[in-house]
Amino acid sequence: MDETPQPRLGSRLRRARMRLELTQEQVATSVGFVPTVYGRIERGDMLPSVPKLRELCLLLGVSADALLSLRPDDSVPLGPAPENAPAAAPVDSLELRRLDVLVRELPPDRFRLFLIALETIAHPDAE
Repeated sequence: MDETPQPRLGSRLRRARMRLELTQEQVATSVGFVPTVYGRIERGDMLPSVPKLRELCLLLGVSADALLSLRPDDSVPLGPAPENAPAAAPVDSLELRRLDVLVRELPPDRFRLFLIALETIAHPDAE
């Protein structure tokens, strides 16, 4: 792994964000950053905390290994998952991740309209 991961982490976050056609502000708001702080992370001026890095990975659909420039042989095998471990979340599409971010930004009145429109599209024969 690189000794200073900030520049690569920032550029990889930027590419993942742009692939989803999201703004820095949308990503920052979704994971609980102030937009200027997220901008500093993308520029390579700072690193996110581990919990925030996890949220960014989930939101942007990239692995922490990829963001941190880890090679497969750098990782330590952890052994089998415990029997009661939750199943991995299903991988969703880029469009669903982008929709998630956009829907979370809607004010309550527009969110209700969105739900009505979505229900109408999903169940056109329902009365």
